[in-house]
Amino acid sequence: MPKKNNMSIFKAAETIGNALEKALEVPLLILSVIMTFTVLLGVLFRYVFVSPLSWTEEFSRYMMIWMALLAVAPCIWRHEHVGVTMFVKKLPRLLAKGIIFISNAFILFFLYILVVYGFKMAEGGKAQLSTALNTSMYWWLMSVPVSALLCIVMLICKMILDIRRKDLDEILMAEDIVATVKREENLEFDEPTLKGDGR
Repeated sequence: MPKKNNMSIFKAAETIGNALEKALEVPLLILSVIMTFTVLLGVLFRYVFVSPLSWTEEFSRYMMIWMALLAVAPCIWRHEHVGVTMFVKKLPRLLAKGIIFISNAFILFFLYILVVYGFKMAEGGKAQLSTALNTSMYWWLMSVPVSALLCIVMLICKMILDIRRKDLDEILMAEDIVATVKREENLEFDEPTLKGDGR
């Protein structure tokens, strides 16, 4: 029975992680399209019609911030963040997994701080108005706690799945990178043959 419960925890973590990754793909796509369109619109009105729009630069900047911060969570799930793994990979597997777990725990604590103080920052922004858009800064500042909360969920799911992963490469790197590394490690190079007099 305990074994079945453990398997259900791993299954739940994988299901939640995959579902959240899929759910974030649509808003990320929409934000990127809106940001690109706004930038092009600003360039068009500034250099073609010679009548600059006052709001395009600020709006595109906030769209980029929301898009960049929301994209952090899927990158955690896919192991796509930059990391120095040379030292960890030289350690015994259990010790390396322990260090990775502790490192992720510190990241969780940092994300928790971002959530707590991010919400406080957003609440304080209710009384502030953006310069060009003249909208409450609350909605733009909410990008910090919302993205941090999503990252916490993703990281917890990843940490649960990392428990049963035996290959350190699968914990530290994205799947496509792992496949590339393994393919390169298994390459066999033929010895160069000397032509001519054999020297």
